[in-house]
Amino acid sequence: MSVLTVTREGAVLTMTLTHPPLNILTCDAMQQLARACAGVAAGDRLVVVRGAGKHFSAGADIGEHMPEQAPRLLETLQACFEALHAVPIPTLAVVRGACMGAGLELAAACDLMLTAEEAKLGVPEISLGVFPPIAAVDLPARIGSARAADLVFTGRTIDGRTAAAWGLANEAVPDAELDARAAALSARLASLSGAALRACKRGLRVAAAAEDHRRALAGAIGVYRDDVLPAADGLEGLKAFLEKRPPVWTDR
Repeated sequence: MSVLTVTREGAVLTMTLTHPPLNILTCDAMQQLARACAGVAAGDRLVVVRGAGKHFSAGADIGEHMPEQAPRLLETLQACFEALHAVPIPTLAVVRGACMGAGLELAAACDLMLTAEEAKLGVPEISLGVFPPIAAVDLPARIGSARAADLVFTGRTIDGRTAAAWGLANEAVPDAELDARAAALSARLASLSGAALRACKRGLRVAAAAEDHRRALAGAIGVYRDDVLPAADGLEGLKAFLEKRPPVWTDR
């Protein structure tokens, strides 16, 4: 089933998550994202990532975190974010509504982010007894180690205004103005030299070379695989969420 719509208008390639109402990032969705990222054409100048409807994405499918499915999820997660990181032109996330967990990781992995002031952003995995591996890699570079630790350790949610103040988003605007602002920024980038934009992308990534980023992603995924999956609390938190009950922690 297709849960991603890919359209091209001029030099702008748009990838829209179409798994309403919350645009959950299933393995299938992440595989489709990875393929779309690999399909950037020579004439493209910008990739836009957005969610259909009222929300960007409320995160990954919790059911796919269970032990029997988790290895595939982790492999797919790593491949998806490696593919996004390898896109040779600017990437722009347009965020409204819920932008949580893997949804926030997806938005924060883009070069640019525009958000609605009313959007809700966070990585609440700690409340399930697990942690967000991609956010652990990408957020410190984007917003600093202290603010990254705040979000990862507490699992709290911030609004779009705070995201912009922290540097997580480039700009926060009222929801009614978000699409027009995204269109204006897209038109600006589409009018520029594709060669220059690609050079800018390479230059901005020099400090965090692609190979180093791959190793960091692999390391964080390894922590999840080796430390979280075997832990009793990780399984308890996921089961409690699916069973709609409070978790009972044993600190194991």
